[in-house]
Amino acid sequence: MKTSYLKKNILKSEWNNYRTLFGYWIAMLFLVFTGSFMPFSSVVHMIMFIDTATHLLLYSVLAFIPMILLQNRKTALLISLAMTPVGYLLEWLHIMVTDGSFSALNVFANNIGVFAGMSAGFVIRLKNHYSHEENR
Repeated sequence: MKTSYLKKNILKSEWNNYRTLFGYWIAMLFLVFTGSFMPFSSVVHMIMFIDTATHLLLYSVLAFIPMILLQNRKTALLISLAMTPVGYLLEWLHIMVTDGSFSALNVFANNIGVFAGMSAGFVIRLKNHYSHEENR
């Protein structure tokens, strides 16, 4: 029986279900793409910072899931790092489509989110690695 590339490169552990995590990653990517083209009023940006917190949360999840899902470290790192230029591209497309202004705070939140997600994923990878070594 032939296994897919995704199944071969998934971290082998009890705590993850690759289809569920991959589905969450696709859902978050969809949310980021659709949210990038929605115009928000300036009141949301000025008072509650909901948009910035959402950027931080979504980009941290987008960087976290590949770090724990993919077995190949280089692939996981590159896919997680690729979320940074995706953030810049979507911010630029947001400006072009909605005639909004550039938000350096959102770009900063994207980058901090990617860094936080990669860091958390790296810690979990290390924990998973050492727990498997102890079981040998």
